[in-house]
This record gives sequence, structure tokens and C-alpha cells, in this order.
Amino acid sequence: MASRPRSAAPVPALTRSAPVIGVCVSLGLLAGAPLAHAAVPPARAAAPVPVTVLNGDFALPAFTTGSTNVNPSAWSVGSTAGTGIAGGVFRWGPVTSGHPDGLIATMLRLPGEATYGLKQRLRGVRSGARVTVTYDESPSVASQCTAAALAQGQTYTVQGEGGALTSRTTLPTTEKLPTNYWKPAWRTGVTLAFTAGANEPLLTFTSTVPAAQNAGGFCGPLITNVRATQEPPPVDKTIPAGALPASEAFLGNDRRTTADAVSYCNGAVNRCTFTAEEAYSFSYYAPARVAAETYLNCTRNTLNRLRPVSTANRSYGDLPAVAGLPGSGTGTPTNMAQQYTQGTGLSPAWSTSQERQVTEVVQPAEASWIETQAGRRRTEGWFTATTKATDPNNDWRIHTVIDHPSTDLSDRIYQRTGPLTASEKQRCQSDRPNAPTPAGATTPAGAER
Repeated sequence: MASRPRSAAPVPALTRSAPVIGVCVSLGLLAGAPLAHAAVPPARAAAPVPVTVLNGDFALPAFTTGSTNVNPSAWSVGSTAGTGIAGGVFRWGPVTSGHPDGLIATMLRLPGEATYGLKQRLRGVRSGARVTVTYDESPSVASQCTAAALAQGQTYTVQGEGGALTSRTTLPTTEKLPTNYWKPAWRTGVTLAFTAGANEPLLTFTSTVPAAQNAGGFCGPLITNVRATQEPPPVDKTIPAGALPASEAFLGNDRRTTADAVSYCNGAVNRCTFTAEEAYSFSYYAPARVAAETYLNCTRNTLNRLRPVSTANRSYGDLPAVAGLPGSGTGTPTNMAQQYTQGTGLSPAWSTSQERQVTEVVQPAEASWIETQAGRRRTEGWFTATTKATDPNNDWRIHTVIDHPSTDLSDRIYQRTGPLTASEKQRCQSDRPNAPTPAGATTPAGAER
């Protein structure tokens, strides 16, 4: 249909039971008006906010001797499944590490990220965030190190998922202490900046000390005091409801299938807790859609009629059906649906449909049609579960986005009118599509035509 000039704005409704009905005397199909999913200029970068780095000082599990080969809690070594290889790193106590703030330090062992890389997912970091990791480094203090191994410093790599693999070299050390340990050379406040290429990006430290100098894994660089900040990406409101990002699931530092995580969370009503990311959750109006036919008034009179209008609004989400998100709207909500309600305070109607009667007024030589605009709610957040307080590698986490009919915005209905287009005028002015009546002046009524 050709564009028609705009004349009036819709009148907002106050409740869902009283939907918006906007009367537009002459209006094109939202010509010149921004749609709910129209491109918007990107928001300015957010101020840096702290990121939780679990056990960033490597104090857990606690130990009392000078060193231990028990891997630090919340970190994985090599494989991200659980804690990975046992004894993949060594930890030195505050006295031996010689850190200026009296911190425990982790010694990276043999080269090879797949076997000995020290890893942790940065919880709560979104893909696209600008992340800055800060930490302290020193060459090894282990007595097994030779002077030649430490004279030029020790090498390692650090990488945040989505960023480049970065090679680093510690300061050198040349002095042994009376304890036979080497004197540390701490460099504090070392930084790594990267743009996260995934939700909860993996941070990895790996020794690259060559075999001739690493003493069989007993001589490697020290890391401690790991912390991070992020500049979260702006919320993207241009993504249609039918193209939401895929859900993701994690168990500790390991990626798992959403089916595995849903099976756990849905096992009991209190198994998991849902927390919405408020900055990325919002209510909005979907783009307007034309409902049913366009009515053309070819008469010389104003027409008034009751017109039935049907509206339907569904939900979107990609979690397995057993999660009940989105649900059918009938029967008892699943455990995860109850977790969603407890976390958001929302009890949405997952699928809605309504029939209404609209009084339609059409002026002569005008067209009239109806448009509907659905009120919707998009919620982005995490289902989380702590299954073992002393070991975060047993924590389940599911990131998901659910888009459903809004509980705080009423649907809108517009009556739209506008002048007839050239082709519509031609149709209205055309002769009637039947034979002339009567067929001839001398032909009596009822005779052959």
C-alpha cells in the first residue's frame, strides 16, 4: 500500500484489560516513526565495575606448610572439568613467596595450556565487555631453580577469551636467601586488557619456561593478587524476539549442555535461583502489524461499523521444553518456572489471544485498516546453584534470555485511515462490473436481457 500522511498519535491505555485504541485520521504505515527494533545509536561505554575473581589470592584451600601442590579452589588446571590435573601448580605461603602484602602465590608449572594452564571463568562478564585484569608476578623462589634459569626472568603467557595470547617475562632474580629459597622480584599491578569474546570468558595463565630451565616442573613463575574490572557493553534492543542469543550453561569453569543444567535446576523448586540482569532486561512494544483487511470507502457517505479485531502474543526462549520456560500457561508451573517467578516477581501469561470489537469510522474516499502492537517483556539473567560451598567448580550456571507478553504494558490497537491511492481511486471510479440495466428502452421488465 502506498504511504499516506500521518495525522494523529495513539492514546495510551492504562491496563491490559483496556487496550490502547488510537484513531488516526490519515496515517502511513508508521512512516517516519521509530519502531521498537529500529537501529539506535550505541550508548556510551559504562564506567568500569569490579568483576568477581574467585580465590584471586590463592588462599583456599588453606595450608600451613611452606608450600602445597593442592590446586587452588575455583581454578582449573589444564582441563576445565573440575580442577583438572591434580598438582598442576604449586602454592607458596606468604613467608616463602615474599610478596610485599604477605600473599600466597601460585607457581605455574610445565608448559602446555591444555595440561597445565591455570584457568578461571570471569563470572558475570558479558561477551563484548572490555575487561582489564590486574595481577602481580615474580620469578620462582623454588630452590630447585638454577641461577641461569632466573637470570633473565621467567616466561609465561596470559590470555582472556576473545583477546590475543600475550607473552610476558618476569623480572630476574639473582640472590639466594639463607633458607636456600631464591629472593623474589615482585612486579605488582601487571595488567591485561581484552574484549570478551564470550559470556564468562576464560582467563588462562601458562608457563612457557623451557624444559632445560623448569627443573621438571619445579621452577616456574609466580602469580597472585588477581583481580579484574569490566566496562559492560551497552544493551542491544534491536534484536528481534525470534533471534534471541542461545542459552549457555556452565559447571564451574567447564561448559556444559543446557540440557544437563536444566536437568539439575528443574529437579527441585529450590535447586537454583534466578537473578535477572536488570540493565539488560526491559519492557517494550513490538513493531506494529496490520490486522486483517483494508476497508475502502468508495461511497459519498461517512461509514460507521463494528469491526472484530483478533490479537495474539506468544513467548520466546530456547531452553529445553522440560524447563517450562516459556510455558504453556496451563497446569502447574515447572520448578524452573517457579524459580523464574521468585527471582523476577513476574507471572506472565506465556501465550495470549483476545477478540475485540472496534468501532471503525471511514470518511468518503478514504481507506481504513487496523494495526496492533504487542506489549512485551524481555528478561535476561542467570539460574545459579551452589552445590558445594568449598568448591566453586561444582556451581551450576545457566545464562538465558526469555521474551514474553508484558505484565506492565498493555497491547495497542490503532485504527488507521488515509486518502485513497491512485489505483484505489481508479477502482472506486470504475463502472460497475455488470451489464447495463435495463438492456434497452423498449425492452419490458423480465424479458430477455
